[in-house]
Amino acid sequence: MAVLEVNRFLTELAGLYEKCKEGTAGKAVTLTMKRSDLKPRTRRAKAKAKVEDKDMENSDDEYSCLVRAKHGKRKISTVVSAKDHLYFLNACNTICKAHMDALKRRDKKKKKKKK
Repeated sequence: MAVLEVNRFLTELAGLYEKCKEGTAGKAVTLTMKRSDLKPRTRRAKAKAKVEDKDMENSDDEYSCLVRAKHGKRKISTVVSAKDHLYFLNACNTICKAHMDALKRRDKKKKKKKK
């Protein structure tokens, strides 16, 4: 899985949606978002972290958002900081709306009136 910068991720995401329209390597693009603090821990550090987590529960650390996209076997991801999240969500929203034209409208069935 490739970890990309935010702008590069957005261009790759648009590319994944284009491949989805072509019908190559699957029919869906999966986009997931997850809150993350991105602190890699070793086994020794995990023991220390349990003690530190109890002390740091009340601290105001800024979390980042881990965003992943998957289409077929192609996976991409990025980390969005708290200060960039509005820009990223607006850009991601624009991309998703632009590529939703392949959706089909749902047929409304008429209900028969009871006599």
